Amino acid sequence: MTTDIHWKAGGISVAGFAHEEDDIPCQDAHAFKIRDDGWLVAAVADGAGSVAKSHIGAQAYVSAVVGRFAAEPDLSAMTEEAMVGSFIDEINSTTQILLDTDVAGATLSDVSRSEFAATIVMVVGHADGGTFFHVGDGAGVALKLKNFADAVISKPQNGEYANETYFVTMDDWEDHLRITSFDNTFDTVVLMSDGVTPMAMTKGCEAPFPSFVRPVIEYLLKADPEVGQTTLHNTLTQDKIRAITGDDKTLFWASQPSPPET
Repeated sequence: MTTDIHWKAGGISVAGFAHEEDDIPCQDAHAFKIRDDGWLVAAVADGAGSVAKSHIGAQAYVSAVVGRFAAEPDLSAMTEEAMVGSFIDEINSTTQILLDTDVAGATLSDVSRSEFAATIVMVVGHADGGTFFHVGDGAGVALKLKNFADAVISKPQNGEYANETYFVTMDDWEDHLRITSFDNTFDTVVLMSDGVTPMAMTKGCEAPFPSFVRPVIEYLLKADPEVGQTTLHNTLTQDKIRAITGDDKTLFWASQPSPPET
């Protein structure tokens, strides 16, 4: 397996217009780690808008799974089955920790797992490929920045109705865990919550929009990290987005910069 890989990466979570108007905190969260051996671990979670503690759940889940895989002694030695087992174990352990913790003065009898409801999409990748772990909506994409033709997509999965989805706090959440692997025909990975998919993906998340994804990633690769972060925030919060979605928005990106021309 190739380990000589350099990533440039970043992410942002911003409150949607509807939440800002109602003084509701951003219920999205993200976390990522680029390991010294070249492995990338990142996750995005979207807390359920209908429950008060979902932002706590979203942050807890992304922090837990990224921390778990970032700390593995040798990811290259793990089979996909072992990774799935670790992912499930970490989600379930985190749910139990949330239930066992006094949150905002609540007693245990006042707290149910559904109050921390969140979706999640995680990627574990390296120079030779990677794997998406996905529950609920949002999307994950692995692609070649110069050619989107062979993009590998982890699509959203909703329930019976368009405004329903699946959460890691459900009793049967493991039945809705989807695994999507990709090979080394990529140089860029993007994770997003469903607040970003209308801008970044075609209908049904069948393909990424080159007119949105490519210029955003190319700009971020060249920009100073702080300037790039500010620009990305401004892009996701501009007034014309209000007509598309009022939801919270999270975008994580990681790309392997092209070597300089000689």
